[in-house]
Amino acid sequence: MVLADVKGIQAGPGEKAFGFLEVGTTSVSTYSIPVAVLNGVEPGKTLGVIGGTHGTEFASIEAVIRTIQDLDPMEMKGRLLAVPVLNGPQFEHRSAFLSPFDQLNQNRVFPGDPNGTMSQRAAHVVFSEVVSQCDALADCHGGDITEDIDDMVLAGKGDDEEVNRMAVDMASCFPTRYITLFPVQDSGLTMSAQKRYGIPCVTSEAGTPHNVRERHVDFHYEGIMNILRYFGIIEGEPEMVEPAVDPKRYRYKAEQGGIWHPYVELGQDVKSGEELGNVTDLFGNELEAFTAPEDSTVSFLRVYYSVNCGEPLVGLVVLD
Repeated sequence: MVLADVKGIQAGPGEKAFGFLEVGTTSVSTYSIPVAVLNGVEPGKTLGVIGGTHGTEFASIEAVIRTIQDLDPMEMKGRLLAVPVLNGPQFEHRSAFLSPFDQLNQNRVFPGDPNGTMSQRAAHVVFSEVVSQCDALADCHGGDITEDIDDMVLAGKGDDEEVNRMAVDMASCFPTRYITLFPVQDSGLTMSAQKRYGIPCVTSEAGTPHNVRERHVDFHYEGIMNILRYFGIIEGEPEMVEPAVDPKRYRYKAEQGGIWHPYVELGQDVKSGEELGNVTDLFGNELEAFTAPEDSTVSFLRVYYSVNCGEPLVGLVVLD
């Protein structure tokens, strides 16, 4: 096995190395992205894992950190290149959805631009230095500041059927009840790496920042570890599920701003006609109410009390 190198972050066979990739400078600080390089003792596949593409999706970050800590490169074949927190500015400032540096959504600007704003430069650094070396990519997400998302996975769908099959297999490595096939584009999400580099890509979704649940950390962690087994990077057979593919989903948004009162919990099974919640004005008068159109499971909940028109409130998925 040869030296593993991510722009000077070097790990010999059986070693871990930690470092930072510089993105750019502000008027008072330097923005850098943490990277862990785990290099096995024998040749094999290279898996890329990213957490914190949105910096407040904490369950994903914790899962990547635990993976880095728990793996022993002396027992690995191949490499793991892990980015525990891609979006440092959002992580540090605890801002919702957008980077406080340039007001861009980090997961809409890949493959990035070396001469662009901070988010565009960060995307370029991660793609050019990390993802370009990988045979597969898992990008771990979850609910942002206003959101609570239950376990699900997006699998990239492009022109190469073999790559698509591997993406579905990777998604099935997470203990999920359903996956969504996501058409890959030339740019935008991290999943654009499937088209750019010809590698299978998945995006796992689970968690909320308020508070981080162990079951959501475990969801991401188990998926990563099973993908490592799937590619033979660590020993053992992956525990793979047989999830529903592209099930029917509903998402309801507020037609009027006010106060959101959810009546259900994340992951709860609801019956057709069951009340999901309502929006009231500031005097408590009901403005609109929401009911389940059919038997389904709550897959998304807004966790903020106040709501503006057009903002999402609750999501459902129909599973047999």
